[in-house]
Amino acid sequence: MVMIVIGMSNSKLLARDIARKLNVEYFDLDLRHSVDGEMHMKFSENVEGRRVLLVQSFYPHQNNALVEVLFAANHARDLNAKEIILVAPYLSYLREDVRKEKNECVSITILGEILSGAVDSIISVDPHVRDLNKHFSIPVYSVNAGELIKAYVKNNYNGVVVVGPDENSRNLVTGLGERFFVLDKKRKDEFNVKFSKGYNLENKKVVLIDDVAITGGTLIQAIKYLDLKDVDCFVIHPVFSGGALKELEKHANVISCNTIDNDSNKIDVSGIIARKIKDEWGS
Repeated sequence: MVMIVIGMSNSKLLARDIARKLNVEYFDLDLRHSVDGEMHMKFSENVEGRRVLLVQSFYPHQNNALVEVLFAANHARDLNAKEIILVAPYLSYLREDVRKEKNECVSITILGEILSGAVDSIISVDPHVRDLNKHFSIPVYSVNAGELIKAYVKNNYNGVVVVGPDENSRNLVTGLGERFFVLDKKRKDEFNVKFSKGYNLENKKVVLIDDVAITGGTLIQAIKYLDLKDVDCFVIHPVFSGGALKELEKHANVISCNTIDNDSNKIDVSGIIARKIKDEWGS
């Protein structure tokens, strides 16, 4: 089946790189907005009978990103596309996976129902929830960017101490550096955390690795808690809402994967996504 890649608003650069590595046709989604804010969407190429890959990270403007995906998927279906695959390097709405309060919405369940009705399968990079398939009725494939960060650290650093700011980062730091450890973090609220146990890292070059940075608060407070003077921070999903990136850069050199497009991107995930596509569907 002939494959075509469509780059959507948040991920056009990454989508082009994926298409290039797959050696398949590519086009940007033609998207315009009327004066009242409504979308007007058009495909520049014929998708009839083809396997369509929609590439869209769900940040920034995750609500708009979701609606754009739903419109594009249904548009492709209306034009008789044979199969529709969503490549969502960063997938939002995964943090709320249980109902903690009465009458509270479980976001991941609703997202699973919505997307399962729109596309045939999903590829995502290191989703925040390990077993996404139980929330979706379509196949969800996870791609591991941790291997890219580990390779970067091994190739560019000698004699460093590698630190994970919480248990979610344990797999990312295990076996790296001169030594590694994971901090015992207790979250107080969305912006503040506290750590227990003490560590002596005086005169040490330190690498901090985290899967997601939203406010950057965990990384900044880890730097302050450990009293780090020479530190590089690695992040798979650099959300960095508001001015979070600039704030973190006051304390550390920041290196991220390009699951979300921003100035800290230095590690390219297009290769591992293309490889997963080839493994599952061929080139």
